[in-house]
Amino acid sequence: MGLATVNKKAILGTLAIAVVTAWFVFVRTAPPTRAFYYWKTEWSASPKILETLEKNDVGKLYMRFFDVVWDDASNAPYPVSSIKFDTPVPAKVEIIPVVYIVNKVFLEMPYADVELLADRVWQKVSAIAGAQGITFQQLQLDCDWSDRTGRSYFHFTDILSRRLKTAGKIVSSTIRLHQIKYAERTGIPPVKRGMLMLYNFGRIEADAERSSIFNAEDASRYTSFISSYPLELDVVLPLFSWTVHSREGRVMGLLERVGIPEIAAFSGFQRLSPNRYSAMKSFFFRGRYFMAGDLLLVEETTPQMTQQAAALAKSGAGWTKHFGTVALFDLDEKSLKVYDDNEIARILNSF
Repeated sequence: MGLATVNKKAILGTLAIAVVTAWFVFVRTAPPTRAFYYWKTEWSASPKILETLEKNDVGKLYMRFFDVVWDDASNAPYPVSSIKFDTPVPAKVEIIPVVYIVNKVFLEMPYADVELLADRVWQKVSAIAGAQGITFQQLQLDCDWSDRTGRSYFHFTDILSRRLKTAGKIVSSTIRLHQIKYAERTGIPPVKRGMLMLYNFGRIEADAERSSIFNAEDASRYTSFISSYPLELDVVLPLFSWTVHSREGRVMGLLERVGIPEIAAFSGFQRLSPNRYSAMKSFFFRGRYFMAGDLLLVEETTPQMTQQAAALAKSGAGWTKHFGTVALFDLDEKSLKVYDDNEIARILNSF
């Protein structure tokens, strides 16, 4: 074999490797689809919301259709808070219905009844979508399953996955960070994709030192396990704030979309610190009863915190895990006053 032939083969081999490598890098670095979650009970597309979707080239909208809770009176699961539509959904954005199922449903419901629940959920999703002319390719299930409920929840997701497969659709499931780290114990839901929730992993406390929505210290204990998770993943980052209502150290609940401006404008609260307030007497506020001495702790998410979450998600995924979709939770005009288009673009462009 001549030297020229050897060199020619070597050059061709090098070129082939370069082409394969370039193709691999191109595939792995293709930017993810951009998305928002919409978590209200009423869809009303304001000019600001539509402008945000268009300016940020948002391709998907994960829309909560309804919740499933456990009704103690009837001893059965029950759908609540179904979404209502005041305006048409945007034609250029893919709608992905989301159903939130309270974990108690799978704690209380007999395993034999899981199939019936799956059928009823599928029927209700189809009815809502059909009434609005929504054609969808993916249904997302949101449930923080536990060791005790994993078997029933996985059975539920498997039934729906098989039902939807015949219609050419897929099922995805939300995945919490602790379920990423302890995947061997918690199990992997039998779905096509997982949506990694990079928020709400801290314990909600009456007087927490760190935000329960997101803090980098807690997140960093879990994110290194993202790359080894054996399910194709998307990721959703926090773009919201909430207020923790407590009484004598016991958390009474959360006030969503209620921040410092709303609390400060109400005469019944006294400001204790920049994000803490106390009820000066007993009253009703935003449909919730407050006793004198009840406390409010405002936990606000900032663009800097969301950028931190994005950085941790990306570093945790490494070279082995590619997020197909990057979403922000959630699409709300109050949040959009804090996060302008430049901030949103900076977060999304980091992927």
